[in-house]
Parts: sequence; C-alpha cells; structure tokens
Amino acid sequence: MDEPHVTEELQTIREQLGAPSEEGRRLAVSAMAAHRLEDVKGLILMALGDESWRVRKEAADLLLAMNAPPDMAEELIALLSAHDNAGLRNSAVEVLVRMGKEALPALQRHTRDEDQDVRKFVLDIMGDIGLPSSVPFLVTALDDPDPNVSAAAAENIGKIGAEVGIEPLLAALGKNDLWLRHTILEALAKIGRPIPMELLAPLASERLLQKALYDCLGAVGDDAAVPFLMEGLKQRAKNAREAAAMALMKVRDRLPEDTARNAIDSRLAELKDSPFVEGLLASLETAERATRDALVRILGLVGDSRAVLGLLRGCGDDRLRQHCFVAFRSIGKEAMTALAAHFPAAAEEERCFISFLVGETAFRPGMPLLREGLRDASPALRRTAVTAAARMEGAELVDDITPLLDDDDQDVQHAAIEALTQLAPEARDRVERLALSLADTDLPESRRNAAILLGALNDADKLTLLAKDEDAEVRKSALYALAGVRPAPAATHFAMALVDEDPDVRIAAATALGEAGGEAALESLLLSLMDDDPWVRCSVIRALVKVGGERAHAAISPLLDSLDGIVVIAALEALVEIGEGVSPETLEKALANPDEEVVKAAIDILAQKGKDWVARYQERLLAHPHWDVRRAYVSVMADILGKDAVPHLLGALETEQDPLVAGRIKEVLEALS
Repeated sequence: MDEPHVTEELQTIREQLGAPSEEGRRLAVSAMAAHRLEDVKGLILMALGDESWRVRKEAADLLLAMNAPPDMAEELIALLSAHDNAGLRNSAVEVLVRMGKEALPALQRHTRDEDQDVRKFVLDIMGDIGLPSSVPFLVTALDDPDPNVSAAAAENIGKIGAEVGIEPLLAALGKNDLWLRHTILEALAKIGRPIPMELLAPLASERLLQKALYDCLGAVGDDAAVPFLMEGLKQRAKNAREAAAMALMKVRDRLPEDTARNAIDSRLAELKDSPFVEGLLASLETAERATRDALVRILGLVGDSRAVLGLLRGCGDDRLRQHCFVAFRSIGKEAMTALAAHFPAAAEEERCFISFLVGETAFRPGMPLLREGLRDASPALRRTAVTAAARMEGAELVDDITPLLDDDDQDVQHAAIEALTQLAPEARDRVERLALSLADTDLPESRRNAAILLGALNDADKLTLLAKDEDAEVRKSALYALAGVRPAPAATHFAMALVDEDPDVRIAAATALGEAGGEAALESLLLSLMDDDPWVRCSVIRALVKVGGERAHAAISPLLDSLDGIVVIAALEALVEIGEGVSPETLEKALANPDEEVVKAAIDILAQKGKDWVARYQERLLAHPHWDVRRAYVSVMADILGKDAVPHLLGALETEQDPLVAGRIKEVLEALS
C-alpha cells in the first residue's frame, strides 16, 4: 500500500487514530473528509480495524462517501485475510457489499484465492450483493475442496434466488457431504421453484437431513410430496415432526381445494385414534406459534377427540383461536361432548370458549352448560352464554335470560336484550308477555327494553303507545323500533314526534318516516326541513332521499345555502343519491364554502365526474387555507391523474409548509414512482 503524502494535519490525524479516547478516534476519522481519498486512504483502512465499532462504522461510511474506486476492492479483499482482527474483516465485508457491482470483478477473481477463509468471505459478499452475474462463480465453487466454502456457495446461490442454480445444486446433492446437502436443501427452498420429487426422495432416509428436506418440500413440493410429509408427522424427532407439519400445510395451501382434500385431508383422517396423534399433541404444547398454527389445522383434519383439551388451551392465543374453532367444528360432536365434560373443571376463559362453541355448533346437549353460564359470577361468561343461547335459537332459555336485563354489567344487559330480540319470533308468547310487563313498569330502562322487544315482535300498536312515553329515551327507542316494523306503519304514527321537544326523538321520527314512505311521510318531512336543530335537518334530508321524487329534490336544493356545514354536506350527498345530480354552479359554491368539510364533500363528488375538473380547480385547492382540504385534494388528484399528477405534486411540495400535507404528497409521489 502506497504511503500517502504526510502533511502536518494528516500527521495529527494519524496520532489521534492511536489515542485512547474512542470519541477522539472517531473525530479523527471524520476529519479525513476534508482531504483527498488518495491522501487518507491508508488512514481509513487503518481505522477500519479499530477496536470500536463506532470508529469502524465512521471509516466505512467515509470510504463509501468518498466514492472509493473499484480498484480499492483488491485492497479491501486483502483485509479479509486478517485472521487476528475480526472487526477489520467485518468492516471490509461491509464496504465491499455496499460497493455492489463495482466490487464484483475483484471478488470473482478471488473465488479461487489460496486462503479458504477469503474464498468463503468472497462468496458470502457476492451473495449479499445479490446479482445473478455471480451465480456461475458460485456454481463452480460448489466443487471447492473446503466444505465450508462449498456450503457457502450453495447458501449464496439460494440467497440470490437464481433458477439457473437449481440444476447444479441438484447435481451436488449426490456429494457425500452431509452439511453441503443440508445447505443445498435450504438453498432450493429459498429459490422456491418446483422440484421433481424423485430427485429429493432418496434423502428421506437420511435422518439428519429430514428436517431440511421437509422444510424444502414445504417451499417446492406438490401433492407428490404428501406421502413423505405424512411419514414425517410420525417421526419421533420433534424438530422433524414439526417441520413436516409446517410443510404439509404449506403444500396444502398451494393445492386446489379438491386435490388438497383428496391428497391430504383424507390421509390425515386416517391418523385418527393412532398413536402418532400423541406426538402432534406434545408438539402443540411447546412449538413456536407458526408451527402451532399448522398443528392445530392438522389436528382438526385428523378429527381425534384426544386433541380437544390441547386445542382448548390453544384458544388462549388470539392468533390461533380461529384455527382452533375450525378444528373443533371439524372434529364435530365428539369434540363438543368432550368439552361439555370438561366444562365444570374448566377455568373461566375456557368456559367462555366452550359456551361460544356450544352456540356456534348448535350443540343442543350443551344447553344446560349455557343455563349454568347465565348464572355464573363472571360477567364475561354470562355475556358469552347469552349470546350463544341466541345463536343456537335456545328459546327454552328465555326465562333464564330475562333476569340479565337488570344485570350489574351493561355489556351483559345489552347482550340479553339482543338475545331476546333474536329469540322473539321463536318464543313469541313468552317474549310478548315479558315486553308487556316491562312496558308497564315505572323504570324508563325497562320500558325502553319493551320497545326493542315489541319491535322484534312487529307490534306497531303497542309501539305507538310507547312513542308517547314521558321519557325521551323510551320515545326514541319506540320510534326506531317502529321504523323496522313491516309493513311500515302509516306516517301518522310519527308525525307528532317530529315536533317533540327532544331533538333525538325528532331524529328518530324522521328516520321512521323515511322507512314508512308515501305522500303523507313526504308532507310531514317537508315541514321539518326548517327544524332549529341542524342534526334533525340532516336526518330529514336523509329520510327525504328514501321517499324520493321531484318534490324532495326541490326541497333539498335550497339547503345548499345553509349556514350549517353539516346540513350542506347532507344536502349535497342527498342530491347525488337521488340521482338528479349537483349542478356545476352548486359545486363551485360548495368549493368556496368556509367549512372545510363542505369543500372536501364537494371534492369527493367531483372525483366521480372524471378528470376534466381537476385542472380547473387545481390552483385554488392546492393553495386552500385549510391543510386538510389540500391533503384531500392531493389524494384525489393522484387517484384520477395517476403519473400525470407528478409534476403538479412536485410543484406543490416546494411551497407546502404543513408537515402533514407535505408528508402525504411524498407518500403519493412514492406510490406513483
């Protein structure tokens, strides 16, 4: 290495590189940036071997920032033979990798270096660079006399992922080198292209290669691999058994469903009641999450009731829960019978899962468990049990559910009223008696529940009475329930409620009138368009959309001049939905509205009208005083114009001051690039 011209300043830097202070040495490297590379190259290479990773990192970054020429690769490769300085070797590796294709010619020359460690480093660097032009050199290195080098060659062919490396890798499988064959299987899995099973089958008898073989088959196998993977499930070695399970499910996911059922599911069902299930269950308790996921799916397809408790414990992992539920359904009645037997001794969370499954599978023998759950001290179990009862149409549990309407837990109360609503058609007489008794109490909460139940019973007459209740919440509930009654009651049931003192009641009345429809509903709604409450007017507008007609359109249009932004937005959306459309003049006015939400609503409507409008309003909207309007317009413009929006977005980015808008512009530009 040529000694650089030593100036006084460089001499100072050299001395600082030998200082005991880590920060002093790092600053010395940083100071080299003011000099020419040819003058400080030797000092940088010296710093690459510093005992501090911070100093080494500073030196590596500096060398790359100074655009190290390709011929420096030779000097860096020479550092790979520094057996007594791992930090120096690692720094040289980092720089060579980051040099990329510029370093490849030198690296390729050293694939036959006399030092086997250098050869291995070179192959690893070529793999990290990842260019296909390195593959021929890696293929040649498969025959390297040093086993670590040949294994590195196989590993890096896989890392690059080049299909041209498949045939040489398969040919090298014939070598009597266990570690090389293991690495080749891993490389073939990374490449991920289909491999004929007959080329891999001879390795199945190699006990030490089984896990690698199963991993490989998971990536490249098809239905021909299934017999080998089925045998893998029976292996005593835990790692091989779990690898086979993972691979089998990966293969299944690639196969057409009919093929998967015939080739895999039917074979797994044959394992039911076999001793091999015990091995799968043992793995289920200790495996990593991804493996447990595969095991849960397999156990469900096997259908062995011995898996029930293990699957129940698996429900505690929210990432596995759905697969466990599917497995229970697959096992069927045997699983539910076992779960029911376990219920008395189960922990609270498990009892919730069991109750849920009783409902999901409509397991009628589990009805006593739900009755017990409805009376349990745990709110979570009471809530789960009542939901399950409704799910399985457990009308016989109506009397057990009723007390939960007064439960201390609000979630349980809500679940109970929802369940009774669902059970109402099936248990009409009992639910009706309950509703009438609730309607006759002094408690507003009970009368509100009565309204909900009477809605489920489609009882318009009794709901009409509750719509006049002294409590506003009861009136509101009754009106919403009336809105769902079929056939829809006459508009007269709701008209008086449109002048109720409570705005929420008026909103409910407007909603119900929209469902009722007809000329009478239209007349009542038109009178309410001038309501003092803007939210009521919005509800009236939405109801008029459902009633429809020219008069509705004519009545809504003037509301575009409202001072309430939410009313203007409702009117715009209503006119679009009615189908009459919004005039260009109206949209122009909306874009000038001081309420940014109105402007955004107008932009959304314009976005449905093609792209002619984009340029017309671009200058105004990109300079809009509200940041959220600018951000909304940026997104819409990009969606409509695609790459044609790029010049305009770049121009907007130059002047945009708001970080949220600027960030959105950058995101859009990145997506369009």
